[in-house]
Amino acid sequence: MNAKSIKRFFHFVEIETKLATILPSIAGLAYVFYTIGTINVRSMVIYFIAALFLDMAVTAINNHLDKREDQTQTPHYSNLVSLGIIGTMLLVFAVLGLYLAYLHGATVFLAGAFCLLMGVTYTFGPAPISKTPFAELVSGFTVGTVIMFIVVSINNPTFEPLGLVFNQPAWRLAMDIDLLALFSFGLITVPAAFCAANIMLANNICDAERDRPFRYTLVHHLGRKKSLYLFAGLYYMTYLSIVIAILFGLLPVWCLLTLLTLPLVQKNIHRFFQTQTKDTTFLLAIKNFMSIMLAYIAGITLGGIL
Repeated sequence: MNAKSIKRFFHFVEIETKLATILPSIAGLAYVFYTIGTINVRSMVIYFIAALFLDMAVTAINNHLDKREDQTQTPHYSNLVSLGIIGTMLLVFAVLGLYLAYLHGATVFLAGAFCLLMGVTYTFGPAPISKTPFAELVSGFTVGTVIMFIVVSINNPTFEPLGLVFNQPAWRLAMDIDLLALFSFGLITVPAAFCAANIMLANNICDAERDRPFRYTLVHHLGRKKSLYLFAGLYYMTYLSIVIAILFGLLPVWCLLTLLTLPLVQKNIHRFFQTQTKDTTFLLAIKNFMSIMLAYIAGITLGGIL
């Protein structure tokens, strides 16, 4: 495989966007380090490979369908080659995901299956999620909350806010939900979930006019002005959730370092309010995501060290 082929493949799977999966995963690792101080290296290596292949497969499906839908665009590959690449990546994810489920139980299996289901139905099917008002909710919850849940689950055997036990001889699945623990964990995943959701929201705001004939997104229903206010509000609620989590003792006080990113995020919000284009200001949502998440991870990690 030459450099040109590699570049075309990376463009097909949009390799540069994979930070949206990696940073929440690292945040989950940082939280594990803060709470129990140990990390399951073998399982995490398997997890990162599986997560990367699923993320690439979902992006490839989206690009493949977009190229077929818009006849003015040149496809990356032929239909047969595209489907072969997508199928191979999904197979790698399935094999590695099943192995992780074998190692860590039914909860990890169902969480991984949920990610696969959301990833495929996000862009494929009679009513893809990406064309509905639920795209931001699904992407934020899956990329932020569920990914962190999986990472913590495979590293901390005592972490069971949502406990599932499969009794094989009787074919019974028992569920035990710790509502307080589930709410507490949900609170610490808010920064990853809201910032990831804002990437999708920014994308839909930028594409509002182009998408209007065939995508009934949240922006389509709210309108551009209200969508921009929601975009800003999600960032402010992210900072508020961190402060609340610290006050309840769920996060170390070092996570207040995240507040240092507020001036930069506010500047980017202001710029995005002025202009919303894919070529220029969409990247501001990704920059905000990276700034907040890196500071958040640093704060949690410092809490674990100190």
